[in-house]
Formats: sequence, structure tokens, C-alpha cells
Amino acid sequence: MKRMALAVFSSLLTLLSVACTPTAKAAPNSSGPAESAKVSAPVAVEAQLGDGQAHVTVRFTAPASDVKINVHGVDGLVVKSAGTPVDGSAFTEGSVTSFDVAFTPGPGRSHLVVAVNGSFRGAQRSSVSSFAVGTPSPEQQQSVGNVVTDDQGQRIKIMPANGDTK
Repeated sequence: MKRMALAVFSSLLTLLSVACTPTAKAAPNSSGPAESAKVSAPVAVEAQLGDGQAHVTVRFTAPASDVKINVHGVDGLVVKSAGTPVDGSAFTEGSVTSFDVAFTPGPGRSHLVVAVNGSFRGAQRSSVSSFAVGTPSPEQQQSVGNVVTDDQGQRIKIMPANGDTK
């Protein structure tokens, strides 16, 4: 039970650190639309999923130090191997690290989540990647929330705040 609480707490901290990073906007003189995007760690994360295991590859597009990589499951997926396969490592630009993750999938569709945290050119950055495992159950396929369109034509899904799924 303590491991579960620790996993949930570390997941929330990772999501909070990603959610609290500043957004980047296109320059006023750019010809493209002014889009916003989260500033994240300059890494590319790939996972080759198999039956109860994944081979994860992380490519660094900038030098990094004090890198910590956490893996955990969502929607019932349970990671059976080390939850932190990389801790306190340094990488050069263009470096690649790989590791295997053993897991037990959850019912229906669950997710393997890989979170990369570290110092990239002196700035703390995070990147979170999620990989779907399995096929959605009939319950998971049911739509939750209402879809509305804002003044600018953007579709927004309104989700219940109290945990109700209806």
C-alpha cells in the first residue's frame, strides 16, 4: 500500500512540474499562428511494447545532467521492474539510453508512463510520455463529459470535477 501511495504521489509531482512550466508562444513577427506549447525536456522517448514488457529508448537532443527517468503505470498497469531505471546520470547531445520494463497490463486499455527529469543547459526540464497497452474495454469506450466549442472555434471537453462518470 505504501508503494502505491508513493507511486501516486510521485506521478502527481511529475504532472505538477510539467503543468507549472511556462508556455512558449510564436514570435509576434512570425508568419505562423501564435500557438502555445509547454516547454519540455529536449528528449525523444520511444517504447517497443511486447507481451508484459517494453523496451524504452530515450534520445537526448541537448546535453543533460542529473537526469532521472521514472516509469509507472496508469489505469491499472503495474510496473514490475525498477521504477527509476536512471537516476543522477549525465548525457551528451545525441546520446541514447535504453532499458527494459516488465509490467502487468491493467484491464482493457492501460498506459505505461515514462517521465524524464533533469537539468538541460542549466534549466530544469521535464518530459512525460505515455504508451497505450491493450484494447479499451466497453466501459472505457463510453464517452465522459460534454464537448463544447468556445468563441474561437476550439473544441473543449468539460469533465466532471467530483469523480462522477455520467
